[in-house]
Amino acid sequence: MSQPVFSVKELQQTAAMLEQILEVMPDDLFTLRALYETSLKLELPEKAFDCLKRLDDGARVSQNAEIIAFVLNQYASIVDEMPEVQNRIERLRELQMVTDLLRGEDPVKPDAGRKSGIESEMALAWELFQDEQLTQDEYSNVLHDLTEMSSREVSVPVTVLHILHDRNFSRFERLLTYLSQKSGVPIMALGQFSEREDLRSALPLEFISHNGALPFAQVGGDLLLAVLNPMDKDLVRRAGEISGRHCHAYLVTPQEYDQRLMQIKKALSGA
Repeated sequence: MSQPVFSVKELQQTAAMLEQILEVMPDDLFTLRALYETSLKLELPEKAFDCLKRLDDGARVSQNAEIIAFVLNQYASIVDEMPEVQNRIERLRELQMVTDLLRGEDPVKPDAGRKSGIESEMALAWELFQDEQLTQDEYSNVLHDLTEMSSREVSVPVTVLHILHDRNFSRFERLLTYLSQKSGVPIMALGQFSEREDLRSALPLEFISHNGALPFAQVGGDLLLAVLNPMDKDLVRRAGEISGRHCHAYLVTPQEYDQRLMQIKKALSGA
């Protein structure tokens, strides 16, 4: 699908929303990347370069391999042989070599280079906006709700699908189909599977309460996971590392996920 062409006003509104998010979460790498790309589209090179340097700093702190590669690629497009850029490129390349070695030696490494839950959801919202599945207003509302909800203690995962469902998004079923087709993750009716006692301990309660992934069945030794963000492949890998099993993702609705989560919590509490 070709990239949509946004008006200057729409891009300015997007930039303003991203800047508001960065006031609350100044180190959020995805928001910085989105603001960098929006600034380029607005032809604001100084602002874009500032975002790129902040991305660079954040990537080195978090050792986020994906962002390191992205920043290096963007630096390569800068023709000006500025000493600052050259020094940053050298430092990032050294860090990239270290992170590559760590991945080769220990695939079950700490979470430093992985997206946070809110970052993955913001990435999904941006992708839906770019693919014209969300309008400018819908995208802005989702970002607002993600930021607000992530700052509060909630008993269920904070996800784009939860927000759209709660806002009575009129194209919800079509969006599920779109996500399934794009990600290759099948849609599953979770109600067809009863809650199983033997799967309650497969993943920690804290994990399934704060991340949109919970086990609902098993085939042989493999786990079948109900997920709410089928584009977040890293979450499935994390579930596999924690459970020690190979995991297969299936997209479910947020209401079905919440119902199953409440069943598990109730069973574990003995209520």
